Amino acid sequence: MEDVTDTVFRRIVGLCGRPDLFFTEFIHTDVVLAKRRGRPGVTPRLVYSPQELPLVAQIWGNDPSAYARAAKRLASMGFSGVDINMGCPVRKIRKKGACAGLIRRPALAAELIAAAKEGGLPVSVKTRTGYDRHDTERWVAHLLLQGIDALTVHGRYAEQESDEPANWNEIGRAAAIARELGVETAVVGNGDVTSRAEIAERCRAYGLDGVMVGRGVFVDPYLFAAGERAGTFPRADAAQKLDLLQAHLRLYRDVWGATRNYEILKKFYKIYLTGFPAAESLRARLNATHDYEAAEAVIADFLRGIGECDVAAGGASRAETKVLR
Repeated sequence: MEDVTDTVFRRIVGLCGRPDLFFTEFIHTDVVLAKRRGRPGVTPRLVYSPQELPLVAQIWGNDPSAYARAAKRLASMGFSGVDINMGCPVRKIRKKGACAGLIRRPALAAELIAAAKEGGLPVSVKTRTGYDRHDTERWVAHLLLQGIDALTVHGRYAEQESDEPANWNEIGRAAAIARELGVETAVVGNGDVTSRAEIAERCRAYGLDGVMVGRGVFVDPYLFAAGERAGTFPRADAAQKLDLLQAHLRLYRDVWGATRNYEILKKFYKIYLTGFPAAESLRARLNATHDYEAAEAVIADFLRGIGECDVAAGGASRAETKVLR
């Protein structure tokens, strides 16, 4: 997800309860191949740590030769696979014939897949059920016949963007088509999943090999956790949520320092600052900060306040509770 699933957030999710597989933010092939001072450069979107493996690099664009070269570079960098984004519904991108625009360019889509295979890594595709209507039969069958290793189907067509509920019957149809064709491609569903229990339920109900979760981790970073921690984060108290936010802040600063804009962090505040008294006012205070030190001071001030309230009530400070163990 754009400016969200960077190496820092993937590590935070991994600490909470890691999924079977991580994906990068989507990266244009030109950026993968970009050079700085005459040598290959590394965009922040390709930075990762060993604990994030297996990690798949998601790419986009519409130039087969760039796909082949980008796939080879990604293989040399140690990525576990290449995923082609054929589902992003942003209008200006699909109007250029890329991402969801490829749904209307099946021949080019096949060329891009063939080119990506030249890198020697497993190749998967993430797409939608159609462009301006559900077109699952034609489009999914076309992709499955290209010999890809996995196909992730988001249950909306491109022009729906994120405005309507995902149609899981269409996702189930994609899995059925794979069985009818007799291909070995793993079929993965995606759309509106917000709990671990739903993952197993959707796999059983729709005959899927797996479920990809995107925005669901905004609701619960512990979404993939098993056992007693599963599903606990939405009900956690302020101190627990702020403990995880502080871990995110520290890791972001340690990894990026001054090389990335602090303001990007504000996208994550809504994950942690909800479901407890004064969450909205605390979020407003943090959104008014412009550096790590100011953010940490605001959080420390808030924690002192709730600690004093608990002590005054005769209890132990809730700020002593730790989420990460």
